[in-house]
Amino acid sequence: MEKNYKDLEQRLERFAITGVKVTEKMPSIPAGRYYADQLLRASGSAALNYAESQGGASHRDFSNKLKIVFKELRESHMALRIIHGANLHSEPSGLLKVVNEAKELVAILAASVRTAEQRSARKN
Repeated sequence: MEKNYKDLEQRLERFAITGVKVTEKMPSIPAGRYYADQLLRASGSAALNYAESQGGASHRDFSNKLKIVFKELRESHMALRIIHGANLHSEPSGLLKVVNEAKELVAILAASVRTAEQRSARKN
């Protein structure tokens, strides 16, 4: 189980780093800055909150932090879809890979949140 946590943590770290790199290639126009800021915050927050969740004081704390990670990943995914749809990135084909990674991470975290919720319910 520990290996899965580390694998996901590393994947979220890479996703946050990719978020930084994506935003660096966006135009300095109002829409570009807005969605770059959204993506930068959400992708970074997902990685940071996941790392924080691993030290949760209780299972409920862990579960709540996972929900935050899930929310931030959904926000990242939507921001990426908008960036792609509005042609706000200089490398649209490369951006599609990032959109797909975000979609996969959302699915993984959705399952993780469901599992955490089920375990919390059993502990109460």
